[in-house]
Amino acid sequence: MNALRLVLTVSIIAGTALAGGEFATGGAELLKFKGYLISDLYVYGEEDADPDMGFDVIAAIEWVPTLNEWLDAKIAFKAKPTEFEGEYEDLSLTTEDIVLNMHFNDAVTFSMGHFKRPFGYNYTRSGSSMYFLDRAILQGMGEFKNFGKRDIGANLNLAFDMVSLDLAFTNGAGDNEPEDDSNKQFTARAEIEPVEGITLAGAFGSHSEDDSTETYSATGLDLYAVVEYPLGETSTLNFVGEYLIMGEPVADNVDLTDANAYAFTLAPEFQLEGNVLQAVRPAVRYENYSPSYAGDTDPEDDMTAIDFCVNLDLYSSRNTLQIGGRNMSFQSDDMDGYTDMYVAWRMKF
Repeated sequence: MNALRLVLTVSIIAGTALAGGEFATGGAELLKFKGYLISDLYVYGEEDADPDMGFDVIAAIEWVPTLNEWLDAKIAFKAKPTEFEGEYEDLSLTTEDIVLNMHFNDAVTFSMGHFKRPFGYNYTRSGSSMYFLDRAILQGMGEFKNFGKRDIGANLNLAFDMVSLDLAFTNGAGDNEPEDDSNKQFTARAEIEPVEGITLAGAFGSHSEDDSTETYSATGLDLYAVVEYPLGETSTLNFVGEYLIMGEPVADNVDLTDANAYAFTLAPEFQLEGNVLQAVRPAVRYENYSPSYAGDTDPEDDMTAIDFCVNLDLYSSRNTLQIGGRNMSFQSDDMDGYTDMYVAWRMKF
């Protein structure tokens, strides 16, 4: 029912805008949508996997109503039919971003709402820009939710010629969660572009939790570099490297080793002149994740992922065929490695 209400609401809004051009009392530009669709066939490589393969589909849609050059908003939701879980919990249509933006000038923007915290490049980058079907495994780490993903709060963005700063103050409750305590979270990110095509960045996050008598805090650090190096008039070498250190909120007398993770992506891009095949982007990503642990004994439960994919732009730069896979390996002798494969069709609009 929640999904039906949202679809009906968006339909009514769009219909009203089409009929009258704008709301009678508003004057905002309403018909501004963007997003992407992905349909894929996934082959699961784990031993005795059941199902051993399956089709899936997902749609991400953003509505960006614009009042004027200073004021706009974003309402984004994601549709995934396979996420329906029951009568009282339907995740097939979920709210992602609900944000109000005030642009004081080209360099200063203040935002409030539900948005991605400025922490974790492999999570904050747009899903439509990824070189692989799946995001990096590091964004799914248990510790990552303490500092990254979405939250409700306010953000100040300062964008100058070479430097961009984000300062976020949020509930700290997490993605689509109501506030449940008095603790708030602070996240800061700085990006520097020393020369065209190279971005160096660092982000810091704090997180606190309560028990019946105490408040425990943890911090997280994110460092990354993004490089777009031109190889020629029609080719570019893309590189992304990211390193994360993330703690867990525990008592001071607990000897905790923080979680850490790193990911490196290499993706050359070749623009072609064909009417059908317009660009080719082979890509590989290597990443490793070490969970946090208490005490002096390392549980040796690291995991490693190697993603590989060939991206083919067909008939349009916004229409991409992805052929790839992911190899998972584990430090623990109790877990066997495996390789998944997929063919995906992504269309951006």
